[in-house]
Amino acid sequence: MKRFLVFLVAAFAAQSAAAEELTYHCKVKGRDGWIAPEYYFRLDPETGKAQVINGYHDWTDADLITRKNSTYQMTWRVTLQSSQGQAIRMRYQANLNQDNNKVKVRGTFGNVSASNKPYGTGNCAIVEHDPVWREQG
Repeated sequence: MKRFLVFLVAAFAAQSAAAEELTYHCKVKGRDGWIAPEYYFRLDPETGKAQVINGYHDWTDADLITRKNSTYQMTWRVTLQSSQGQAIRMRYQANLNQDNNKVKVRGTFGNVSASNKPYGTGNCAIVEHDPVWREQG
């Protein structure tokens, strides 16, 4: 009986750990200034919810889809400011492969007709802390 109880406790602990949020820190190299050099993704695969933060915007809710090929797909929308002060609506998508911890980030412009498609790739690692941003200047 004691062994069975120990087994149940261990199984419950493993299930609870699997259901926890994951936080990934990703370093990305992009083609232009619309792709940030660093991203943090908070993922909750059980609920299909995610959040993203980078040096360009604060924590933002994102939709999360878990693909069959061990890839998380996140999409989110933000309004950023151009160097001329114009408000630019952006839609971003990030595909994070759990097997090799690679990420691909792409953006599209919502209210500007532009031929370029911001794009970047990088590497990620699971972290256990909130991001600490370094002041630039």
